[in-house]
Parts: sequence; C-alpha cells; structure tokens
Amino acid sequence: MIRFNKILVPTDFSKGAEGAYAAAQKIANVFGGKIDFIHVVPTIKYLNESIKKLGGPLDMNEDIYPKIVEESEHQLDKLMDQYLKEENRGEHKVIIDRKPSETISKYASKHDYDLIVMGAKGKHESSMMRGSTTEKVIRKSKVPVFSIEGRLDENKIKNIVMPTDSSSLSFTAFPMAVALADTFKADLTLLHVMELYGSSAAIVAPKPNKGELVAIYEAIIERINNFLSDQGIDSIHIQKSGVVYEDEVTITENDSSRSIALHTKVVKGVSAHYEIESYASESADLLIMATHGHSGFAHLILGSTAEKVAQYVNKPVITVRPDKKLFESQKN
Repeated sequence: MIRFNKILVPTDFSKGAEGAYAAAQKIANVFGGKIDFIHVVPTIKYLNESIKKLGGPLDMNEDIYPKIVEESEHQLDKLMDQYLKEENRGEHKVIIDRKPSETISKYASKHDYDLIVMGAKGKHESSMMRGSTTEKVIRKSKVPVFSIEGRLDENKIKNIVMPTDSSSLSFTAFPMAVALADTFKADLTLLHVMELYGSSAAIVAPKPNKGELVAIYEAIIERINNFLSDQGIDSIHIQKSGVVYEDEVTITENDSSRSIALHTKVVKGVSAHYEIESYASESADLLIMATHGHSGFAHLILGSTAEKVAQYVNKPVITVRPDKKLFESQKN
C-alpha cells in the first residue's frame, strides 16, 4: 500500500498557504513520516541590475538576500512549532531562485519525497482558481501533489473521486486512491466522461444486448484489474458484485483482507473538464487524478483537462504523474 514517509510543504507565508500545514500533519497522523517545509525566495533580476548600474552601496547577494533567508528560516521555525507534532517535524529549507515552481518540483524529486502538500492559493489569490505557482507545480512535479484550499476535515471525506479516460496512464492514480479511501474509510468513485462528439469505439467495441455506457463501465473495470496485474500490484483487486456500476475493491495484506465500496459513473457531456468539475463540486470530498493520459491517439480527458480541473475545482485535489516507463510503453 501507499506510504507517505516524506512530505514536503512549500509556503510563501500567505494566508492561502496555511491550509497545507494542518493537512500535512493530519496525513502524517495516519501514515507517520516526517514533514519538511520549503520556502523559495524569488530572485529580483531587474532590481539586481538596477542596483549594479546605480553603483549603490548595497549588494543583493551579500546584503539583502542573507537577511531575507535568515528571516524566512525564523518564520519556518515558528510555523513548524505551531502546526507540527515533534515526532513528525522534519527540516526546513530556504532557497533563492528565479522560478519557485520549478525549484519546488526539482527539490521534491531530487530528495525522494512521497507527497507535496501545498495551499491552492498563495499570495496572489484569485477567487476562481488555484494560484499560478501551485498550478505550475502540479504540471511539472514528478511527485504527487496534494493542493488544498482552506482546512482539511478528514472526518468529512466520504467519497473520493478518480476521473479516468480508461487508459493505463490514468489508472496510475488508482493505488493511491484506494489507499486514501481505505485510510479515510471513504467510498471510491471512478468517473468517466464520454464527450458527445467523441466515439466509444476507441474504448470498447460494441456488444450486442448491452448499452454503450454499461459496456464502457465493464471495460474500465477489466482494464484496471489488468493494469494492477501488469504492475505487479497483487494486494488490490476489483471484485465484481453483479450489480452494474457497484463493485468492491478488495485489499489483501498478509492473511487478512478488507473491502472498499467502488462506484463507477459513466456520463456523456460536451466538455470533459466541465463534467468532472461539475460532478466533483457536487459529489466529491477529495479528487485524485493522473496528470496525463490518452485514449487511443486522442488527448482526451487527462493532461490539459486534468490541469484545468485541478486549477478550478473548489475541492482538495491530488495529482499523480505516471512513471516515465509507462509513458514509453503506451507509445509502442
């Protein structure tokens, strides 16, 4: 099963970043592990050049940035003391760099973090979307990203929704979705959107005496089980119940097993990302999805659509980037 042994929390010290602190601790309450904080001080290129041209007595690298770093480290200490338990408190890091989103993504990957937890909005808040830094981290990060607006109430997570375009790439998020549903004692819902101007032929061949949506549902369940088998994940299996759209995920550990309720929603809509946003806003307590996917030769639901959903939906979102090897295997 999924474990979060190392969690990274980026912060710009804004009000919008606060939700991530408590959320990271609540995840650590369940999974254990250490929580590290990171703050990126963006370089001010034009100010640097202006000071040099003026020949002023101040030097950004020697006089300004060291003081900013010192103050930032002090703030990180205070935040970690305030929000984290001693047994989960890790280290903090202040980095001076031009692009905060790239710095965060690369740092998380280089140091083998299991999860990035960050506020949906930072200093440049918008009432409509996730902040630009968060959105860019979601797009670039090889490490799963949990972006949250406001406070996380783990007791209210009753339905975890995972969009899928039926590709193996989209199924990358499934093991983590199962682990979180198991942890929060929540149901898991698979959501597939069939765009009105698309075709189901790329997903499943027509079957006599079966409706199109039912055939797609059955294909998705079969493909997920095949994916789990291909990836060597034998502790998770979808058990068909005989009731259309209503099944169970069986988790086997050692000699014991337990199950999670699995629902599948197959809907038609003009726009995939609109349908996902609409369903998530009404029915999801947490949304988890792969950041890239495809159906046949078409860039259908995941990829740019996932980024749009993650940017606009007003719910906690976890994005998972498929492994590079899986990308390559899908090309062949």
